[in-house]
Amino acid sequence: MESLKKYLLSYCEIDNEIRELNKTVFEKRNIRKNVEGNITNILENEEFTEYKKLKLENDGSVFRIQRPNNWQKPWSLSQKDLKMLLDEYFQSGLPKNAEECHKYICEHQKEKLVATEFNIIRVLPDE
Repeated sequence: MESLKKYLLSYCEIDNEIRELNKTVFEKRNIRKNVEGNITNILENEEFTEYKKLKLENDGSVFRIQRPNNWQKPWSLSQKDLKMLLDEYFQSGLPKNAEECHKYICEHQKEKLVATEFNIIRVLPDE
């Protein structure tokens, strides 16, 4: 029983550390999001419309700029949306095979994935 208690206490210590680190990471992500907003406000100016990349010389970072309506968000499809698209497909009269069904779902989902906001991706020199 003593060894179990020792491991449980160790688990609690590690879990508490992780929780604190997660709080810090969450706060830092919010701060980064605000800074990103400031950057995109500047990039919206007409003088920056042609910029697709920016390089920061002090650490070699390259910032890829993805402009609104010119990039797609990562694929995400809820079970509810999948069910709705499957229902639509099987009521459409299109050929009932996996390839056509997949094509139908991808085409309809593609519209929802077009991002309407800026996205900035930092790439480090060794990546």
